[in-house]
Amino acid sequence: MRFSSKNLATFYYQLGTLVKAGLPIQSALATTQNTVPRRMRPAVRALSASVNEGRPLHEAMESSPKRFSSLDRYAIAMSEPSGALDAGLLSLSKYYEDRAAARSKLIAGSIYPMVLLTAGVFIPPLLALFLGKLTVLGYLWQSAGLLARLAVVGWLIAVLVRRSLEVPGLNVTMDRILRAVPVFGRLRFDYALSQWVSAIRLMLRAGIGIVPALEYASRMAHRPLIAAAYRKASPSIGGELEVSQALASTGVFPDELIQFWATGEKSGHMDEMLERLANVYEERWRRSLDQTVTWLPRIAYGLILLYMIAQIFSLFGTVMNQYDELLK
Repeated sequence: MRFSSKNLATFYYQLGTLVKAGLPIQSALATTQNTVPRRMRPAVRALSASVNEGRPLHEAMESSPKRFSSLDRYAIAMSEPSGALDAGLLSLSKYYEDRAAARSKLIAGSIYPMVLLTAGVFIPPLLALFLGKLTVLGYLWQSAGLLARLAVVGWLIAVLVRRSLEVPGLNVTMDRILRAVPVFGRLRFDYALSQWVSAIRLMLRAGIGIVPALEYASRMAHRPLIAAAYRKASPSIGGELEVSQALASTGVFPDELIQFWATGEKSGHMDEMLERLANVYEERWRRSLDQTVTWLPRIAYGLILLYMIAQIFSLFGTVMNQYDELLK
């Protein structure tokens, strides 16, 4: 099982800081064995043993492909020979720190809406239970049963979306549909662009050329839409079109990204432009995340309101039926 983003951010930060301070990688790994999160210590000890045997760090990491992603191994493989290992490690730390922060904020923002939704489902049928209109089993079926059914439906939707994102051809269509979802779609795509730009910048700092960095980052992108856009643009890159023009021809990448990229190409300061782009999209996905967290309680209120209206109509129907029985 792969390590969490939070643990990876801690590991790469500690290792990068020690290497930047001038410690050899063997000594840095030996030191971090006792300071990284406990779940990572066996893997770090294995890395340390392999490096002490004379293997480069990226080759030692290849022995644990399920622990360390191919992006991590590739970035370290490029930065290690160039003498920029500390920059590569610290950039990876920032990359995983952002991922962990986004996940934590989204989970924290989901707790209150879930509590609201649970209360909204369990409280309304209590009156019917106290009045004897519902048995205990009926109450549980109407409340806990409803939550269980909603959870199953949500799980099935999540599984179908996840599976469809793994099917070639269908994954791009599903990615486009998800991008069109209000608030959440923008958050998802802005976050993907932020990580994509950061990965390209990370490899540039490791001494990789812009074209191979773009290719690898696009190939490893978690969003099929970005990977498909690169495949569409790649035949024109290095040929009759500049990279910015080739990316613009796909119709996927936003105008400001193309403008920043074109400015970097003309000025020769591509790394600086990518840093600005990374900052722009990091700020955008953070704003989108704030909007998503703001909308989650509103969605919960809306679902509760619909449920209450359904309960009112159901109760009204029961009263009318009893009234009709009395008139007979």
